[in-house]
Amino acid sequence: MKPTITIIGAGISGLTAAVYLYQKGYNVQILEASERAGGRIKTDIIDGFQLDRGFQVLLTEYPETKALLDYKKLNLKRFLPGATVLYDKGQFEIADPFRRPTATFATLFAPVGSLKDKINTFFLKNKLVKIAVSDVFKQLEVDTISQLKKYGFSQKMIDRFYKPFFSGIFLENDLKTSSNMFDFVMKMFSEGDAAIPELGMEEIPKQLVAMLPANSIQYNVKVNAIEKNKIICEDGTILEADKIVIATEAIGLAGNYISKTKQNFHQVTNVYFEAKIAPTKKAVVVLNASTDKKWVNNLTVMSNISNKYAPIGKVLISISYNGIPAIDDTTLAENMKTELKKWYGNQVQDWKMLKTYRINYALPNQENVSNEVPNSQIKINDNLFICGDHLLNGSINAAMKSGRIVAELIDEI
Repeated sequence: MKPTITIIGAGISGLTAAVYLYQKGYNVQILEASERAGGRIKTDIIDGFQLDRGFQVLLTEYPETKALLDYKKLNLKRFLPGATVLYDKGQFEIADPFRRPTATFATLFAPVGSLKDKINTFFLKNKLVKIAVSDVFKQLEVDTISQLKKYGFSQKMIDRFYKPFFSGIFLENDLKTSSNMFDFVMKMFSEGDAAIPELGMEEIPKQLVAMLPANSIQYNVKVNAIEKNKIICEDGTILEADKIVIATEAIGLAGNYISKTKQNFHQVTNVYFEAKIAPTKKAVVVLNASTDKKWVNNLTVMSNISNKYAPIGKVLISISYNGIPAIDDTTLAENMKTELKKWYGNQVQDWKMLKTYRINYALPNQENVSNEVPNSQIKINDNLFICGDHLLNGSINAAMKSGRIVAELIDEI
């Protein structure tokens, strides 16, 4: 008879582990401290708007998501390849001319960098498409900013595109993130699309939950400690399991079993606004590359990507700020609007703040990343295992991969 498995945490890694274990015939139970599954991927419905907790996207070429998720059922809505860039003298479009031919002219003449920079980008994308994901992570690691210079990009190209674009992905402004993570993300963008499920990012964990038997998850159960095969809950309840998998974020229960360096993380603040008129009609991310940028890292009209994100006749705008500012929500919202007035004029005064998310643990630190994890980091002892993106790199792909790996390891024992 196969052992019973209890997983602590119903985030993406825990759910993925549960799905693979269930498919292998195991009896799986998940304990989740909050009121619903999803971990860092949740979507709240407020006044008819769908608000993801933090600006997030799914890169459609992620190997793990392609293997497990049903994209058709998610009804993915794709961003246009490229971006709109705000800078001191106005704004411009930049896009891959092979994937978005209508933007070819605008891209060639965009004041983002030299022709050499644009050719370099083309050659880099072609190079990364030909490299296997496993080989991308075997390269020598430096920080992303050093790698961009090594690739031959000018400071202007870095400042006006790569820095604002990737600081929004890595959630840190100095691009200290590993160059291998940069190459991996660049490869994913080169091969596929950035997308969101039509009804919000939480549709991803919802789909994983639907792959499990009913009542597989106990909600509002916080685990304080583990002693051998006993799980000690905050309310004093003691549960037993043959095998236990910790699938919390790095600063949660997992922090008792991983190195301190794995517990470093990045924060982000995400502010949603309701508007009557969209500042752009394009389904793109708008990057702030101005020299006096302070409050706005990027802006996306979410209802341009999926019209289900906003009620009919209304517009949903998402604005991100890296870190958590020491000012109140109202002041932050007003500062963001003031900063954007330079490009969008007085229409920003009509934007109404809907919700502000101050996300303490948004991404694990990624100065050192990997695509493989030794069994010794997954298996704590014969009963206890661990998974999570903090073991590999900060991505949905890594969270799901760690869940799959822990399931395979348990099944081999």
